[in-house]
Amino acid sequence: MLKPHVVILGAGFGGTYVAKKLAKHVKAGLIDVTIVNKTNYFLFTPLLHEVATGSLSPTSVAEPLREVFAGTGIALCQGIVKSVDLGEHRVHMSSIGSQHTLPYDYLVIATGAETNYYGIPGAEKYCLPLKSLSDAVNIRTHIIDCFEESVMCDDPIERAQLLSFVVVGGGPTGVETVAELTEFVHGIVDRYYFDSNLFDRNEVKITLIHAGAELVQQFSPVLRKSVLDHIKAKGVDVRLDARVINVTSHTLSLTTGSVADTIPTSTVIWAAGVKSITLDFIGSDGLANAGSTMSTNGRLDTDSFLRVNNDERVFALGDTAGVQPMLAQVAVQQADIVSDNIMASINQKTLKTFSYKSHGSLVSVGKWFAVGEVFNRIIKGRFAWWIWRTTYLSKFASLKKRLRIMFEWTLQLFFPRDITKLN
Repeated sequence: MLKPHVVILGAGFGGTYVAKKLAKHVKAGLIDVTIVNKTNYFLFTPLLHEVATGSLSPTSVAEPLREVFAGTGIALCQGIVKSVDLGEHRVHMSSIGSQHTLPYDYLVIATGAETNYYGIPGAEKYCLPLKSLSDAVNIRTHIIDCFEESVMCDDPIERAQLLSFVVVGGGPTGVETVAELTEFVHGIVDRYYFDSNLFDRNEVKITLIHAGAELVQQFSPVLRKSVLDHIKAKGVDVRLDARVINVTSHTLSLTTGSVADTIPTSTVIWAAGVKSITLDFIGSDGLANAGSTMSTNGRLDTDSFLRVNNDERVFALGDTAGVQPMLAQVAVQQADIVSDNIMASINQKTLKTFSYKSHGSLVSVGKWFAVGEVFNRIIKGRFAWWIWRTTYLSKFASLKKRLRIMFEWTLQLFFPRDITKLN
């Protein structure tokens, strides 16, 4: 008798945790599981901003999938999903130049999200996103290049553009990024350029642009104010109620109310939002684009059991599905329900409904300071910063990665950040 084959599309928090939960059933010989992912590693996206600003090395936030699932019997395919045939129960994918078809009995869609530029002219072309490992490396390299280029620059206008850094988005990612960016660039000036009088710290301009009236609006008012005060104390020019209307290679245009302004800059880091990665679906009638009937606002509609379109064979979770916040803890909680419901479907038992329970939120605002709401308690300062780091550290699968990150974080307390160009 053939074992049911579960195919998981995506190895972010959702897909990886589903696979971890199903691993015991694979070992028991009850099911087969195959993971399809664009890269060969699980990426810990909450710490990408630290890679971008020289606090962590790229490999510290990435865990090879074959290492994570070694000895579990779970199969891994590195490739890009082209389409899903719902009628034939097949996934069409490409891998290193060749095409493949992967049959499934149960499908888990956890393909995640990508940067959303909201159709703003020039944003996609000229901004630096922060969603992948290569994005973080590119930002780090770009910042270093800006300083090296400005050393050789005699034109004051061009020099001002090179030393102007803008972060768009005042949510957790934008706040964490601008805080680390400020410490990174000021550290570069103080450590490597100040003694030779190449730069004055005042030449470096850092701007945070947010369309809302307050930063990190998911937090209580007292924490929002605390974050704003801390960011401003670092010398960041915070623009609230500001909307980006155009980006070029050397400028960013925005409006604050009815007032238009242009910021000269060669660096715009985009942290203003994401959108679900869409897939091409072939329906049971053989017609393409069946996914258009299964989504709301770009995310797949799911029932209370996290099934797509009430299809007993197809589940979706994380940023791909539903209406829950696009958070790692949501995907992890959904992974428990999806894995249990797949086994319940196979064994013809009652399925579990999903109900999200927030465990709290934490945001780092640079070294020694963080804010958070944990189990309905407000925390901030050094203690919150320690909780933030401890919590994130505990989420890594391997002891090796935890020790490596602890070592790098410890070095950072005593030594300047690494400015080695990585590409």
